[in-house]
Amino acid sequence: MSDASAPVRDDAVGHAEGPPEAPDINVAPVLLTGLFIVIFVAVTLAALRVYRDVVITSPDTEPARTFPGPALQRDPEGDLARLLADQRRRLDTYGWVDQAHGIARMPVTEAMRRLSQRGAEAYAAPLQPERIPPLGSRGGAASPLPPPGTVAPSPKEVR
Repeated sequence: MSDASAPVRDDAVGHAEGPPEAPDINVAPVLLTGLFIVIFVAVTLAALRVYRDVVITSPDTEPARTFPGPALQRDPEGDLARLLADQRRRLDTYGWVDQAHGIARMPVTEAMRRLSQRGAEAYAAPLQPERIPPLGSRGGAASPLPPPGTVAPSPKEVR
């Protein structure tokens, strides 16, 4: 026989076919495992319910207590009334905030009346003089700009 008609065997190349698989799977271990899991969960839930009913709500358990708050004030309502009266007095009277710097306070109603008399200009920003920072300061340029087309001298040459 010639070599061309001889069948090629896969095991010669290293791809031999393995033994045949079993036609069916043994289902009994899988079903038993599932059954044991279901039984375990049911027993655990039943045990937790019994534990909750017997141990947690037993008559020996002390009821929850609420503790009184700390007594920081003897008369909290009176303290609040005095605080509000003091704040109202400060809002309704003239007085010094900082006498050394000439800062005073005025009643709120008087301040509102003065603002309403000034009209729309009461809300305008105050005029401020334009300030040009000196050269070399943080707000200004370090040196004047050279004219276009020239090279600026190095700082060592300027000195």
